[in-house]
Amino acid sequence: MRTAEDLALLLHDPATGAPLVDSTALPRALAGAVVLQLVLDRRAHLAEGRWRTHLVIDDRGPTGDHVLDLALGRLPDDLAPKSAIEKLHGRVRDPLMAGLVHDGSLRVEERSFLGIPRSPRYPAADTTRRDAAIGRLWAVLVDGVAPSTDDAALVALVRAVKAEHKLLEAPRRDLRARSKEVAEGEWAGEAVRKAIADIHAAVAATAAAGAAAAGST
Repeated sequence: MRTAEDLALLLHDPATGAPLVDSTALPRALAGAVVLQLVLDRRAHLAEGRWRTHLVIDDRGPTGDHVLDLALGRLPDDLAPKSAIEKLHGRVRDPLMAGLVHDGSLRVEERSFLGIPRSPRYPAADTTRRDAAIGRLWAVLVDGVAPSTDDAALVALVRAVKAEHKLLEAPRRDLRARSKEVAEGEWAGEAVRKAIADIHAAVAATAAAGAAAAGST
């Protein structure tokens, strides 16, 4: 779960605990990270159909990780990556954040307004892991270091919610150009490249659709 946990740390302000992207994009990015992890761990694979890409579940055995097991228990055997993200997006953020609180990376601040509970905030308790993830992003997006599979996945997910410039102090256009190169690059073979590209596209599409739906209500 390294990618999903690192993404959760990156997409929350370490000082305030507030999300750095909007409430439609954040849970879908985290769900996308979980789906991608299933593919990278060979618990699922992407298959090309006549009309769309399919996410096919191959192994439902226990993974040893609560969030991955939750995803495997909730997803049907065959569905589109976008549908998988929509199915999981309301389910994975809370257990991910709870795990990071338990590990000591975050602390939880409960909030209310006029006695009505509001979404908690998650400021950093220990920034070591987040700082390391920022350093990896800098190396790939600014210094031009060839990414590992984990780092390519992380870059693609950050790119999908347009958060590069919120994490790194570098020209936004340059960050977007480099993140596109990484998200579409063949860093670990064609199958991994395609998985990263497909999940990136699915997160971007579902986040945009969610934002449009929220704006119309």
